Amino acid sequence: MVRFSLMLPTFVDAAASRPYARTIAFAERADVLGYHMGTFGHHSFTPEIGDPAAPFALLSAIAARTERLRLGTGVYLAPLHHPVTLAEQAATLDQISGGRAVLGVGLGYRPYEYEGFGLDFHRRGGRLEETLTVLRNGWATGDFEFDGEHFQIPSCAVNPPCVQRPHLPILVGGSAPRAIERAARLGDGWFALPQESLAVMQAQVDQYRDSCRAHGRTPYICLMRNAWVAPTMGQVASEWLPRMVDFHHTFAEARATRDDEVIERLLAGEAFSLEEYIEARAVAGTPEMCIAEIQRWVDAIAPDEFSLIFGGSDDYVRLSEAVELFAREVLPAFA
Repeated sequence: MVRFSLMLPTFVDAAASRPYARTIAFAERADVLGYHMGTFGHHSFTPEIGDPAAPFALLSAIAARTERLRLGTGVYLAPLHHPVTLAEQAATLDQISGGRAVLGVGLGYRPYEYEGFGLDFHRRGGRLEETLTVLRNGWATGDFEFDGEHFQIPSCAVNPPCVQRPHLPILVGGSAPRAIERAARLGDGWFALPQESLAVMQAQVDQYRDSCRAHGRTPYICLMRNAWVAPTMGQVASEWLPRMVDFHHTFAEARATRDDEVIERLLAGEAFSLEEYIEARAVAGTPEMCIAEIQRWVDAIAPDEFSLIFGGSDDYVRLSEAVELFAREVLPAFA
């Protein structure tokens, strides 16, 4: 059975006494609707994107108000921070949630985030490798002791421990060959990023599964996809498609290939249709079309989980309507 998760929106009402109240309420509704996991992205010094700079604090507040929804980072820029700090925050979330935490990590591609912390952007890959090693070894042995190029940690107790055993799941994101191999070697799963088409993803999935076999690991694919649902295609076109143009311009440097004809036309300001953008790329359209697109991905690469970015509106009511429609008319087709 394939699982369906979603990226949680960050509704921040700065003038309210509880600025994140609508974000928490949205997560409570996702919990009731049967979504598998809710995630936040992570960025520092980047308010225009809307991802929280401290996602574990926000996820902990949500954990106290939900019962079943797994709570994760998708993805946390782990090399920006010390691995012990990351371990303490992630394990605390696992305890508050009663064992529902998932740690998704990645490198990021924006040099200014590393410069802001006084770190060398070009050494971030090595920092992530050592961070993942510290986490896995520490949670397995109960001691953070480590002597590496980037981190030197004396013998010290792991506290708090994870509720999940041997530790909470670690999903490693990325689309470059080294990132995919790292996910197979040091992760419990792979966050497959949303920019790429099915043709590109098939090659990446093959590499990931081959790497898992080489390292004796069980593959787990969490496929991130842009998503939207509405009763008519006209509504999808008017609400969602212009926002996808903005999405691809914002994250143009994060894509793995420049060979995607539709995306290259989109970035160049040339014409393309809603249907050709959705096909083998996004989970969007009417409920029936969403079911067909999901089935296309299931048949082609058999992901274990879809992590959906419902990007058609910033309005709380409209976004809630779309998430509820998807849960009511799409999820049962894959139960």
